[in-house]
Amino acid sequence: MASRQLLRELPWDGLVFAAIFLQLWVSPYTKVEESFNLQASHDFLTYGTDLAVYDHKKFPGSVPRTFVGAWLAAVAVKPFAVTAELQPLALQYAVRIAVGIASAMAHARLRHAVARAWGESEARCLAVITALQFHLPFYMSRTLPNTFALAFANVAHAEAVSGSGYRCLATLSMAAAIFRCDLLVIIAPMGLVLLAQQRVNFFFAALACASAAMLAAASSISFDSVMWGRWVWPEFEVLWFNTAENKSSEWGTSPLLWYFYSALPRSLLGAIVLVPLGIAYERRARGLAVVAVGFVALYSALPHKELRFIFPALPLLNAVAAAGAARLLRSSGTDKKEGGQGCSGLWRALVLLTMAGLASASLLASAVFAVASASNYPGGVAMVRLHESEGPETPLSVHIGNLAATTGVSRFLQGHATWNYSKEEGLEPVDLAVRGFDRLLTEWPEVPGYTCHAATLGFERIRLVKPPAFPLEFVYKPKVFALRKSLNGSTNSCDSARIQRSLPLWS
Repeated sequence: MASRQLLRELPWDGLVFAAIFLQLWVSPYTKVEESFNLQASHDFLTYGTDLAVYDHKKFPGSVPRTFVGAWLAAVAVKPFAVTAELQPLALQYAVRIAVGIASAMAHARLRHAVARAWGESEARCLAVITALQFHLPFYMSRTLPNTFALAFANVAHAEAVSGSGYRCLATLSMAAAIFRCDLLVIIAPMGLVLLAQQRVNFFFAALACASAAMLAAASSISFDSVMWGRWVWPEFEVLWFNTAENKSSEWGTSPLLWYFYSALPRSLLGAIVLVPLGIAYERRARGLAVVAVGFVALYSALPHKELRFIFPALPLLNAVAAAGAARLLRSSGTDKKEGGQGCSGLWRALVLLTMAGLASASLLASAVFAVASASNYPGGVAMVRLHESEGPETPLSVHIGNLAATTGVSRFLQGHATWNYSKEEGLEPVDLAVRGFDRLLTEWPEVPGYTCHAATLGFERIRLVKPPAFPLEFVYKPKVFALRKSLNGSTNSCDSARIQRSLPLWS
């Protein structure tokens, strides 16, 4: 019976994975936040135990990060890399697909817990809500510490919905010790809710959290100390960096309520309308709402804010919204299998129109976000197109500028063994001219002694257009320039006039 139900629900989990894969296909490149784990995955696959040539030896970052997630992704991909002899770019796809599959499986576990505890309609609404959103499917294949932590959080959420409160807290504690120390912030409201529901004992809950955290910390310290060449617990250093030293504020700050008026509406889209319904009509969903809102409220105290920091709250709020959606459908008589009752045709039409409107609005917003994001990686596009335009026959030295390095370039894209790649940071045009690289991928449109080869377009903004045209227009501008070292020492700039006249535009 259970296996039959699993097969019946598989297409709904496939819907979530299809949304993840679609976002991966539309935006295959990565940004600077993902670079550590992506480069580490490449190095595990390519260099094995030769740690001296790993990327983090040259570019360690502001704080050390754990290698556990990158190693797990590399282990998953390694058999295919060996048997299929995948090319470097295909390996990057494979790593992201592996992360996406793990994320989809963790989400499926949450969905199945919702089905057991609340009903199949709620579980299916959860799949549809998640698939129609942009941010969760977009990030669930990306090699962020937040993504690895989100997978563990979804497993923990599943236990909170239908399972053991102790396993829930232990799973969150393990993920906090290895991947994201900020999961400590969600353990507090989750523990309080479980205590209020009399599902855990305070002493045993504290023991479960401490035991799981110590075991995970010991594993991280043992593995990461070897990788970094010194004794280190990465997430403790991250915690100290962000809280005690408050250095995360150097990357910008946002108002206190930014998560509530900006991040949550953008990430939940149409589901935000359904959350109050879920709270009002599904008693069992209220605890999840308290945990999610409490987590976001506590996290708001940190001045530096990013949407990815509140990922663990999004599946909880989606589950609450799914409960509201299922209640609406049931009240309209649409879901007679699970107790739907007859109702007036007007009410049924109103409910169906409301649900269709919310779904359409979410889909449209996600499409706009996806189109804009697809053009947000000019560095990756420039790197691939440069390799397509010039073969490996001639050895070349290529400098990857700061903007290119942070908007898509990774070691997976370094496809020619005869080329020498440099990511030396902070070079001005005069410095680049002195270094004498054969090719430049740079944000500088003019460098002495170089001629402009091509310009790569990147997303700039969205402009409103008057009817009858489509109301939104995507505006692009040259972001990364490909420059060739000129044989006679002349200089040809990638100025706007030349771009409009004859320069190749990569996109």
